[in-house]
Amino acid sequence: MVISHFSALLLFSFFVSVVFGLLSKDTPRERVIYGAKVFVAFVGIALLLGWIMYPVPW
Repeated sequence: MVISHFSALLLFSFFVSVVFGLLSKDTPRERVIYGAKVFVAFVGIALLLGWIMYPVPW
């Protein structure tokens, strides 16, 4: 099974945000909100960096 870069990004972001949420907050509501924020931040920053690096010739 081959997984695309974007799917790998989403999978990694999901698992890391779940762990960060579980380890950093006290109540279940805070955990879910923080996990969602971390997930959106991971995906958003990765997409932003991808668009910034797109025109750079490697």
